[in-house]
Amino acid sequence: MEFFYVVKATQKSGKDDAVIWFTAKSEARANLQLDVELEEAGIETGRGKDYQKPIRTDLPVYDDLPEENTVDYTWSTRYQLGDDGLTWHKIPTADNTVNTGQTDTVINEQADVPATNEDLPELISVCTLPFRHKVIAEFLAGDEYFYHITAEQKREVLKLEMDTDNTYVQNLVLAVNCVADIQKAREYDIWQLTSAIKRIWPTDGKVPELGNVRQFIETWSKTENIDRGILTNEWAKGNHIAAIQRTDAGLNAGGGNKTDRNPDLIHTLDTLDIEIALATLPMDFDIYDIPGSVFRRSKEVVSKKESPFKEWSAALRRTPGILDYSRAAIFALIRSADEGLHNFPGNLQSYIVANLTEFKHETPTAEVLAAARHIPQASVALDVIEGKRPAEELETVTGEMEVATRQIMSEAKSRAESAHQPQVSSLGNGVFSIDGLAATSTTQETTSNVPMETTHHDQVTSSAQVSENESADEVDAQANTLSTGSFPEAAAAFNEATKGLAAVMAVEKQVAQHETQETTREEAQPEYPAYFEPGRYEGLPNEVYHAANGISSTQVKDARVSLMYFDARHVSKTIQKERSKVLDMGNLVHGLALQPENLQAEFSIEPEIPEGAFTTTATIRAFIDEHNASLPAQLSADDIKALLEEYNATLPAQVSLGGSVEETGQSYMSLPVEFQRIEEGQKQTAAAMKACIKEYNSTLPAQVKTNGSRDALLEQLAIINPDLVAQEAQKPAPLKVSGTKADMIAAVKSVNPDAVFADELLDAWRDNPEGKILVTRQQYATALQMQQALFSHPTAGKLLQHPDRAVEVSYFGIDEETGLEIRVRPDLEIDMNSVRIGADLKTISMWNIKREAIRAKLHREIIERDYHLSAAMYCETAGLDQFFWIFINKDEGYHWIAIIEASAELLELGMLEYRKTMRDIAHGFDTGEWPAPVTEDYTDELNDFDLRRLEALRLA
Repeated sequence: MEFFYVVKATQKSGKDDAVIWFTAKSEARANLQLDVELEEAGIETGRGKDYQKPIRTDLPVYDDLPEENTVDYTWSTRYQLGDDGLTWHKIPTADNTVNTGQTDTVINEQADVPATNEDLPELISVCTLPFRHKVIAEFLAGDEYFYHITAEQKREVLKLEMDTDNTYVQNLVLAVNCVADIQKAREYDIWQLTSAIKRIWPTDGKVPELGNVRQFIETWSKTENIDRGILTNEWAKGNHIAAIQRTDAGLNAGGGNKTDRNPDLIHTLDTLDIEIALATLPMDFDIYDIPGSVFRRSKEVVSKKESPFKEWSAALRRTPGILDYSRAAIFALIRSADEGLHNFPGNLQSYIVANLTEFKHETPTAEVLAAARHIPQASVALDVIEGKRPAEELETVTGEMEVATRQIMSEAKSRAESAHQPQVSSLGNGVFSIDGLAATSTTQETTSNVPMETTHHDQVTSSAQVSENESADEVDAQANTLSTGSFPEAAAAFNEATKGLAAVMAVEKQVAQHETQETTREEAQPEYPAYFEPGRYEGLPNEVYHAANGISSTQVKDARVSLMYFDARHVSKTIQKERSKVLDMGNLVHGLALQPENLQAEFSIEPEIPEGAFTTTATIRAFIDEHNASLPAQLSADDIKALLEEYNATLPAQVSLGGSVEETGQSYMSLPVEFQRIEEGQKQTAAAMKACIKEYNSTLPAQVKTNGSRDALLEQLAIINPDLVAQEAQKPAPLKVSGTKADMIAAVKSVNPDAVFADELLDAWRDNPEGKILVTRQQYATALQMQQALFSHPTAGKLLQHPDRAVEVSYFGIDEETGLEIRVRPDLEIDMNSVRIGADLKTISMWNIKREAIRAKLHREIIERDYHLSAAMYCETAGLDQFFWIFINKDEGYHWIAIIEASAELLELGMLEYRKTMRDIAHGFDTGEWPAPVTEDYTDELNDFDLRRLEALRLA
């Protein structure tokens, strides 16, 4: 029996209806098979889904039925259900429609009446095509995307799909199939993609490589719609950028130009920050071969947002196209600026606008490199000092430097005066120390002229170490010296030649010392044994103790719940319980009372909001309004429009074409004679006269547009008054007062990078990168009150602040009866005249317990939580003579304290329960049996109280 179903899509989903048919022995079998096929096709039906419940219809008799057992989405584009909901009819097309003169009437396809309206093509919906066909169809589209295609176009799509010689189309289809996001795209988006590809690689040009097409498609799919046009333009120019980057102001940051950077480097605003930090450092070096120490220092500058880096970064990250400038241009811009310029944001922005373009070269010129203070020798020399390169390389690189040095010395010799002779000491490899020159007195009497000694460039081995007590540019004891006269020019020249290397070496020395300290600190970290022998251990961290060998009192308590639970938690470990990072007031009070010095290591206290911080949107808006009011006023759109209209008024008016023949004739007669081109005898038609008027009007200067946005009006104003527009561009733009709170915060930071925002402080605290327990100010205040109550209590204060107290001492031992390893860790222990006292600090909540019932409630707390069992283990393993509990009520404002000593009978009870449980645990380890808490069936019996109630009810 055949079953034919239609599954209608909801209007909201926008999907096509689906049909499926198959053969089954019964309706029940058909329903089962239908569910399986729909599930395989990923179709969910019912309320809230994309499809309604399936409807069974009559089996159609047409010869183009879908394949059996296959969900088909194209059937409903060709056929529709009749009013009876069972019979299918063909949708009218050119093949089954007859023109009756008034309306098109559908005829039965069984009839012999031929179709006469053959000009109407059969349309095929593109959304119903397979994905490969969709791509090829939209590739064939022109200025508008295809929603439908004709049968002829469908044949062209199939032809291109099978044309293996058409490498262009084959590469396109292969590349698109590799990008999953595109396979989910709409037809319109596919058309946009194929149009972009045809723009980058014209179809009549060279066939693009498959890898390039795939790279573009992947980049295009990850790019926002608003940026896809820019992306296509960059690729069309040959810049295969991986993303469209935006400045902090939301403008195009560039990054597509080829610059002097490594072509494998992906240049972003973050890498720009590193270059800005490098440029702000005082030392000179090879900007294309950054020394390791200098690079590490730049990363530190960025992470700490040191000045002047943060001011330069804030300004340059807002500059449009900043990533298109070379590294040399960035260095030259920053290093050519006046000192202290970064302290004036307005002047800094004006300086950048005025000078940045001057340094823009794909291949930096010698002038730009000089302004960038690019010194290759410094990096090579540093590598020689570090032993990374042989000294012979430095000889080659510094040959020109030595020649220049000798020339300077020769010129200085002729001007040398007799005076105290400063020392110019060679550091080896053509580098000199000239400290003596700076100390030369210019007023000292000269008595004789001492000739200059011959300069010797004896090499000093690069492996020579500089002692910790002397700087890198001090005189080398092994170096040859040469005597000179007093010559300030030479001193300046030598300072210029050596300051870069000296600074690099100084930074390298600081970094080396820092790394040595870090290494020493890492080596100083204590190591703990994997196995703890029986004994007493002080200072074990929590994580070390809890992961150590031995059964703790907590594990014994778990075994008292049931051996099955003990096995699941601590043996087979099928139950995993990790310590929650949510605040436990007991842990906080415990830390404040016992180990306040370790509080910061475990807890993160909510930061206080400093005075003057931005706390609400209103305070941010007030700052923005105040800032905008302080800026020089910008030309409004009305001001610009008035200037444009004033300019247009000075231009000669266009001659009107006229609305009638008479008006056109009058306009024609007003033209200059040379434009009245209709010869005598010819008919003066309106068209001929308008042609002459248009020709004349074309010779008049065009008027500028006076409508549009402010930016559009500025473009028009630049045509007539570029200087005024340039002045307007120098004015800092006012901050936006609309948008989200995050947008307003970013606006404030753009002019005040040091601004503090309460939201950011709290968000950074909540992010909790170190994984500490978060404590709010209110919780911390409550814990401090509890700490004060404990310290002020006459007994608790003496115990918690005793000078001989020991806190969190770990004890490891062996249970004598079972031989199992055990471990304990009392909160506090004190030795008083050979009496060892132990104590545990416990927080409780008993705000609603009556005074007369407090003692009974505390006793139940001790018994129910097995505190007495833990105390017995502490006394047994740690050798304690007495044990106390310090209970403090944690309800806010009600911090009463109870000091309770464990009696001998209570400790004995705990010890007996501990012994029994340890025997049960040992038996479990021996047999592998860990019974559940209930192992036998039983009958529930009434207790005495229930029996009395039963008796009373019987007698009632």
